[in-house]
Amino acid sequence: MPVAPDRRALKRRLDSFFVTNRTGEMVALRAVLAARFHDFQRVAVIGGLVRDFAREGRTGFRSDVDLVIEAPASQVQALALELKAVANRFGGYGFRDGPWRIDFWALETTWAARHAGVRLTCLEDVLRCTFFDWDAAAYDLKTRRVLCSDDYLERMRQGVLDINLRDSPSPRGNLLRAIRRLALWRARPGPGLRSFIDQHLDDAMFQELQIYERQQRFSQLVMPRWADAFSARRGLLEHVDPDASLSQPSLPLTNPGLKQLKPLPTR
Repeated sequence: MPVAPDRRALKRRLDSFFVTNRTGEMVALRAVLAARFHDFQRVAVIGGLVRDFAREGRTGFRSDVDLVIEAPASQVQALALELKAVANRFGGYGFRDGPWRIDFWALETTWAARHAGVRLTCLEDVLRCTFFDWDAAAYDLKTRRVLCSDDYLERMRQGVLDINLRDSPSPRGNLLRAIRRLALWRARPGPGLRSFIDQHLDDAMFQELQIYERQQRFSQLVMPRWADAFSARRGLLEHVDPDASLSQPSLPLTNPGLKQLKPLPTR
């Protein structure tokens, strides 16, 4: 399925999934959403689910369900205690119900609000909180509205992935996600993401990411496509076929025309 042509088409995809889908897994999801989150005035699905439905529809969705709640943090914390949900280091909580892993946050306790100085007063503001611009979309569960910028789907159709909010609780994790998304989705980096990769992807970080990717147990590894950081940067930033780059001798990072980079802290 191609990228949704417009916001109405994306809404139809999400409505079909959340409202009319009669599979067992969706009956279970609707039940837990109704039982646990219906009393809040505004709750939105954010991040990977909306992005994946925009990119490929239901076949592209393989992540958990992430929710942001427009309510006082104390009320969200009370729900977490009732559910015996586990707090995460990003300011939210997670729990499992049947086949679903659900993570949820109060709007005011999202990482961007607490650590990046992003002022959040309503669900629409959460679009400014994601590291990647393709993640900057949400689906209001009660009004069934898609929340995204006017050019959100157009940027996705153009295949250009960029940074939305550079501040991040996990620079290393976002660097690996950037590399994997560019490679697996055959996307091109926008100017902000190009700068981020060029700044942080040196040989020490390249080797660290090789280990980190294996530890995550992805079904498909990306880092082995390149021999070193220079060939990875060349493949990612110049959009060179990674399979072709493996057969070519890579240039050393001491190339006089290439600035020396400092390793990025793991946190």
